[in-house]
Amino acid sequence: MRKARDVLRNAIDNPEVMKAARGYAVLKRWPEVVGPMLAERSFPDRYERGTVWVAVQGSAWAQELRMMKGTILSRLETISGDPNLFVDVRFGVRPLPKRPEAVEAVPEKAPEREDIRSLSIREIAERRLAKWKDEGRD
Repeated sequence: MRKARDVLRNAIDNPEVMKAARGYAVLKRWPEVVGPMLAERSFPDRYERGTVWVAVQGSAWAQELRMMKGTILSRLETISGDPNLFVDVRFGVRPLPKRPEAVEAVPEKAPEREDIRSLSIREIAERRLAKWKDEGRD
């Protein structure tokens, strides 16, 4: 039976293992990379040889993130400080992992404005289009 220190030494000496560890450390800061609204609808669930595999709530959100791919890679590079750590980002519609519920302070007075984070991208687009038409821009 191999000793734990020998296994750890082999893992630490492996550059791919150390690269993956650095990649996962950066991916813990996903909300900084994509913003809080998109972070609620996506989760980086795998890092493999420079590629980040991201689970996304729906196809519309996956498309939104695909359009931001260059920006996402740039932000990942900035946070990591390593231009070779992240080379690609792939998005797929998959169930998001369960996240612990955040405990938030209850405001004394509820805001009158509806929180758009609970809306689908279609609902947001329909509301913006209706507002645009109300302003006479059709």
